[in-house]
Amino acid sequence: MVWTLAFAVFAFLPMVGGDYLLQIGAFVAIQSIAVIGLGLLTGFAGRISLAQGALYGIGAYTTAILVTELGVPPLAALPAAIAMAVLVGTVLGSPAIRLSGLYFVMSTIGLQQIVWIVLIHWSGLTGGPQGIRGIPPLSVAGFAFDSPARFYLAALFGSAVSFFLARRVVASRFGLFLRAVSDDELSSATAGVHVVRTKILALALSSGWAGAAGFLHAFFLRFVHPDMFSLELSVVDLTMAMFGGYRSLDGMLLSSILLGSASEYLRPFGQFRLVVYGFILLLTMMVAPRGILAAAGALLRRR
Repeated sequence: MVWTLAFAVFAFLPMVGGDYLLQIGAFVAIQSIAVIGLGLLTGFAGRISLAQGALYGIGAYTTAILVTELGVPPLAALPAAIAMAVLVGTVLGSPAIRLSGLYFVMSTIGLQQIVWIVLIHWSGLTGGPQGIRGIPPLSVAGFAFDSPARFYLAALFGSAVSFFLARRVVASRFGLFLRAVSDDELSSATAGVHVVRTKILALALSSGWAGAAGFLHAFFLRFVHPDMFSLELSVVDLTMAMFGGYRSLDGMLLSSILLGSASEYLRPFGQFRLVVYGFILLLTMMVAPRGILAAAGALLRRR
């Protein structure tokens, strides 16, 4: 109920905000989709991934290639972007899903770098270092989201849908399997849960959310480039997911809003911006390992 009201309030932002504020809002909404998807894998399945930026890029590039090179209608590129991200994520990530801890994290860094190298060197398909330009505006049934206010509402709608779908997943029987596998794989297997299959499905869901975010990202900037989807983006996504909280979709959405908008104020740090995000992640793990909402609740109860 609280988040339904929050989304309704944000829907009125175009009436009071300028174009710059709306662009930040659209960026935050898109980022929240990728963060919520990562939360399903990291927070609920217990697998820390640093490849979300790569899967985000797969969705964006799939969209850009389809609408610019093949003339596919913008909305029709959405299922293709999701499917391609899921395919790449599961095919390249499944062999490593049996790993745990640091070993799995290292394998996701490898996945991130593989995708980035392909994007920058496969010039015939991805445009290489030049990227892909000339992406048309997002349109649905002839209605173009070609202004900051219109696109902001489209991104906000996408964020709301992804959030409530994730809540349905978490509340389902599969969500129970995710939490069980994260807590104790041996006990879960003894109880009849297919541990490997559950983790692969979590990886597929996380990849699908990233692909959807990439779809909107392509229409947001109307230009894609490999450097947009580097390891830095994966670190930022992971920071937001961990800052939001362990198994807290509400916290992840809140952290997307707080850190996503704060990224504009971190621009003066330039190349050291990633260091700031790393410090935030480290501080969160030390002070509030279960996230900001859980820490705030504990503080209120203590008072």
